[in-house]
Amino acid sequence: MDDRRFDQDSEQELDRLLSDELSAPPPEDVLREVTPWRQAMNRILSGLVLKTLTLNFLGLDYLLPAVGHLLILLGLRALRRENRVFRVWWRVMLAQTALWAFQLLQRAAPGWQEFDRTVPGLALTGLGFALVLAHSLCLWLGLRSVRRRAGLRPGAEGALALLAWQVVLGVPAALGMSQIGWPFFILLLAAYICIFRSLYKLSAELDEAGYALRPAPVRVSDRLLVGAVAGALLLGIAAVSLTCNRLPMDWRPVDRAEHDEVVELKAELAAMGFPEDVLNDLSAEDIQACGGAVRVVSDVHTYALSTTFDDNTPKPLKITGVAVELGGERERWRMFHHFQWEAGTSFSGTEAMQFWPAYHVGDGWAKSGQATGRVLCERDGTEVCAPYYSLGEETFTADSVFFGMRTSTDLFASFSFPRNGDRCRGYVAYETAETRDGYIIDSWVNYAHSRRLFQYPAASAKEWIQTRGINYDLEPFLLIQDALQFFPYTVDEEGMY
Repeated sequence: MDDRRFDQDSEQELDRLLSDELSAPPPEDVLREVTPWRQAMNRILSGLVLKTLTLNFLGLDYLLPAVGHLLILLGLRALRRENRVFRVWWRVMLAQTALWAFQLLQRAAPGWQEFDRTVPGLALTGLGFALVLAHSLCLWLGLRSVRRRAGLRPGAEGALALLAWQVVLGVPAALGMSQIGWPFFILLLAAYICIFRSLYKLSAELDEAGYALRPAPVRVSDRLLVGAVAGALLLGIAAVSLTCNRLPMDWRPVDRAEHDEVVELKAELAAMGFPEDVLNDLSAEDIQACGGAVRVVSDVHTYALSTTFDDNTPKPLKITGVAVELGGERERWRMFHHFQWEAGTSFSGTEAMQFWPAYHVGDGWAKSGQATGRVLCERDGTEVCAPYYSLGEETFTADSVFFGMRTSTDLFASFSFPRNGDRCRGYVAYETAETRDGYIIDSWVNYAHSRRLFQYPAASAKEWIQTRGINYDLEPFLLIQDALQFFPYTVDEEGMY
């Protein structure tokens, strides 16, 4: 039993001490930091700074603007009933939040870069820039109104300077200028720092003038609002990434009678050395295009799904190059690049092939006709085929460490295989004609295979080839290169490479 006695005098002394502490006002610097106006404006200004930062590593180019957007949202939520301008600004912020959420979800699906170049995509980009300018305009007008109510000179030139700064920065972007010189960059950065110093001083002046803000009533706490928005976006990004990571393909059952009219030609090509597994996958039109063949050259390689492998590493990808010489006064060759995956290979999203045809360098050989081809697989016991999602030449600009910005025009094929596909395969064919004697046949294919289920921002295999296309362990795609190379006039004497 505890025999300590209750000391009533001690209890009264404790109550007195607590009462004295609670009745004393907090220090001046603490009081300033927690005033509603200071808190709301600090959130808005800090959010504007974070949304402007672009740090392209560790996902900070998405994380920092997201934090900035949420800070502005919280700040404006407290100010939305302060005056008419802030009410308009709040509506602008809600519209920008909807657009921001759409763009974040959109970037979880491959092909979003192509969408941004379409008319609707360009319209949304223009709308986003207009909303950014509306932010600065509302900030300027809102600060002028608040300062006028506080008995201060309207001023707020810093907000107007921010509007002008954003216009100056947006002009090069609208003209397609992705890079600016160092002098211009330093000038913009210095102006940016001066602008925000001015804005912070304007906010402090209102605080010192005793401006009293009554925050708009809310039903949801700031923490719950941020958690709900962040959670909804993360779930949405995951859902889009898992459900929209494939290109739409027009799969149809293979017509078993499609080769009935080319049986004899198939037999002639097979007798010349055309691999039968490749021959059986060709469309009837591509087989007929080999009519009048003089000779056939082929080469086969297998590849592992790793940049480091040895003799014991499985090699599930087989690429076969076939060249068919066609009759005529000058040499003409029909080139086939065929690939086939072993059963059980998984496909996480998009696939793509980039070709450097024999006529790629422009000497000795010329383009003759358009590329053709298709992809095939077995699904639920049925053999199906589909045209490529896209097949044709594309001009693109890539930034190389060794060669800088270079513009190229290459042949691309992009596609996706179904999740339950088996024995997945396909081919691309093109024709080339001789223009000068003595030139080698040098035909390359660069195959990009998806090896990651989730990537953000998402990129299609074709976009990855055009922008990066370098093998690293952390890359979402694996690049496999194969070539069919030979001297046409010595191929019968072991002229293959």
